[in-house]
Amino acid sequence: MPSILRLYRASTQYEVKEAVKRNLEMLKRNDKDGHPRHRLVQIMNAIEHPYDVPEIPQR
Repeated sequence: MPSILRLYRASTQYEVKEAVKRNLEMLKRNDKDGHPRHRLVQIMNAIEHPYDVPEIPQR
């Protein structure tokens, strides 16, 4: 699993392995909360289909 993963143009997930672990734990505690599930789907999609477009330019 990569340590850094671009989810989409304006979002990068750092420490991917720890983020997956944390979101799975939150999902197990409260499966009605949509945030952990949403983030896990974003990570899964980014791994399956890497984002390959330029980042937002810095000011």
